Amino acid sequence: MHGTDISIPKGPFVTRKEAAEIHLRCHVKTIDRYVAAGRLTKYKFGRKTLFLLADVLALIKCVGVLPPTSGRGRACAPFLSLDMVTFIALSVATLWATFFLFH
Repeated sequence: MHGTDISIPKGPFVTRKEAAEIHLRCHVKTIDRYVAAGRLTKYKFGRKTLFLLADVLALIKCVGVLPPTSGRGRACAPFLSLDMVTFIALSVATLWATFFLFH
């Protein structure tokens, strides 16, 4: 009409509640924050607000996980270096020796 090109988004739409609870597993207010920040586009159809499912799923990003160093996973990996363990052991031994010398 009158040279106006209105592009209609294609794809399935989801409601705010569906986007939050089913697809992103977050609170509905989080969806509102995404919209306010410009990270998610909303589409109004009368009084109803909908989101393109592709836009909702685009918010999900893969975060790389380090491979385990042993067969038991990261939970069993040492969190202190050998130098740090040696320093702590010497410090504790010095404290105990000082305590016993003065008492």
